[in-house]
Amino acid sequence: MGDEEQATLDGQYYEFCKLFDNKRSGTTITLYRSDFWMRQAKILDDRKVTMTDTGIIFNKFSKTELTFEEWLEFLTELCEMKELNEEKVKEALTNCGLPGQIAIVLPQYRDYFLTYKPKDKTPV
Repeated sequence: MGDEEQATLDGQYYEFCKLFDNKRSGTTITLYRSDFWMRQAKILDDRKVTMTDTGIIFNKFSKTELTFEEWLEFLTELCEMKELNEEKVKEALTNCGLPGQIAIVLPQYRDYFLTYKPKDKTPV
């Protein structure tokens, strides 16, 4: 157990590229997988950084999937836009564990719609 490899950003990138589909090559990442990774690393918190923020920047590339170099540009732009320390963000992404090791909780406002019950209409 003491021979575990040290996690690297590009190694994590490869693992999250293959998230939910081991047949993928691991060379490009989708917005969904990138957001999942950022949520697992607790960067995407729906307060300071939202899925809208990541979507806007991701779509500037006019692609559905980004290479590692393009994804690094995306990350740099996100950090500049949201005034985040890029080195700390990269560290969090590197050390968040392999995909699925930590339970990901979706925003609570979605729970509202799952449990919503309309009020009964009372006759006047």
